Amino acid sequence: MKNILEVKNINKFYGKKQVLKDVSFTIHEGEILGFIGPNGAGKTTAIKLILGLQSMNSGEIFINGFNIKKDFQKAIEQVGAIVESPDLYMYLTGRKNLELIKNMYKDIPEGRIEDVIELVGLSNRIDDKVSKYSLGMRQRLGIAAAIINKPNLLVLDEPTNGLDPEGIKELRDLIKGLVKKEKIGVLISSHNLAELDNFCTDVCIIKSGKILANTTMEEAKKTNKESYIIKLNKTAGLRKIIYKTDEIIDSDTIRVFTEKDNINDVIMKLIEANYKIYGVTKEELSLEDAFLSAAGGNEID
Repeated sequence: MKNILEVKNINKFYGKKQVLKDVSFTIHEGEILGFIGPNGAGKTTAIKLILGLQSMNSGEIFINGFNIKKDFQKAIEQVGAIVESPDLYMYLTGRKNLELIKNMYKDIPEGRIEDVIELVGLSNRIDDKVSKYSLGMRQRLGIAAAIINKPNLLVLDEPTNGLDPEGIKELRDLIKGLVKKEKIGVLISSHNLAELDNFCTDVCIIKSGKILANTTMEEAKKTNKESYIIKLNKTAGLRKIIYKTDEIIDSDTIRVFTEKDNINDVIMKLIEANYKIYGVTKEELSLEDAFLSAAGGNEID
């Protein structure tokens, strides 16, 4: 499987503050890597380093085997990206926007514009002004612009921001279709974990600039800990007893992450502290649960 993107031990400082700490991950052809972390975790900074928009203090980035520092033009020529939001001319039609983008590249065949319009599903509205587009349609047009040069790496920074559930589903289906038809690799960042569940093939979890997990989506859910819902007579005072990764859901319910063999010890500990146990239910870990378990909660250091 072709290695499209390789990020090796990148570090980034803003003054004395280190915002990325030995960050490493890879993307192969056909993979959709979810780059997941809370706001302020370093996702956008890492993406800007990958795209050469900022310089790193140390480390290496290779795109299609080319070093982003030493061979920037060769490294970046097969990359498409949307960072933060699509940069579009609202007073022009969708087609005119794509024609302007096309003119920035060499040797883009005339038929490519029609190809990307069909790929992103904008054929019926492509000659309307972008100002009349919904947010989801603008995202589709932005992706069309990003792939017009037929890249094999697509980088999307928080592409679901502001989209309604229907728009998010359409975007997911669009990206999965692009991976299949265009044979690309995708890096997609998000702080909303539920939006990437059952969508990405791989996941890279980052918190406070440090990678906590880098694995397949399937393996991300298979932590050595399981999740249990415990019903109690009260939850007051529990923070002195349970771990930071455990969650107080409401006044009589908690979620505990622990190994199957240890759940009895947890229950006995609660009973010894004079809590009454009304029920214990095992639940399947979602991607969000797996992240919170790995990250030690959703706090930003």
